[in-house]
Amino acid sequence: MTIELKLSNEIDRTNDQFTSAVKQQLKDLTKFSDLALEWLMMEHYQFSERNAGFLLTAVNTTKQFKESGVSKELKRNFNEEENHSIIYKKSLLEIGTNVDKHIEFTPTTEFFATISKLIATCPSCTLGAMYATETAAIFEHVVFRDISYTIIKRREKNWEKSRLKAFHDMHLNGVEQGHKDGLGMFIDLAEEHDFGSASESLNEQLIRKNLVINGANQAIDAMIVWWKALLTQTENMK
Repeated sequence: MTIELKLSNEIDRTNDQFTSAVKQQLKDLTKFSDLALEWLMMEHYQFSERNAGFLLTAVNTTKQFKESGVSKELKRNFNEEENHSIIYKKSLLEIGTNVDKHIEFTPTTEFFATISKLIATCPSCTLGAMYATETAAIFEHVVFRDISYTIIKRREKNWEKSRLKAFHDMHLNGVEQGHKDGLGMFIDLAEEHDFGSASESLNEQLIRKNLVINGANQAIDAMIVWWKALLTQTENMK
């Protein structure tokens, strides 16, 4: 007997293939220079800085749903994340990394543009994309917690009392999992619907399974491209 996976589980499986490959490439941090690891942290900060804006866009786009809970959940996520980039910036500065010295990396800019476009119009695509990025956020905080630990030890600073440890621990001890699970409930409500359904209007759209999958897959594809560029650049830094 074949047990059909929940839609959230299907997206998780696709996401896990991508994140597992990245984690494998970053398994041995000793081969990376301080410059390379610091650069990676600064690029990750760029996403943190943009994330609140992404969430607000997603809040507005998903107001088109008949199911109002999606927009409310994304607004809850925004309220939690709104000031996190400020905390992150201070945490990095505490260990000697000044994100104001960041130089634009084109693949990061292109990644942001892709996500911005993806979450701007179609509510079902937005739901899928935001679920995929929230799921990947868990992996990112695991990876960047390890990177932060490595950098702090190399700089002979106190890891246990660092803001950076507290920052990543905060996200890994419930914040990101809560965001993932909160959106996952609505992901699993998605059904196949014919366009132009009599029960649907412009401002009361249904959660469409095919569009949720499409949004999630586009977001994961964008993250794959971005991380490939990040790792290529990192490996070339001495």
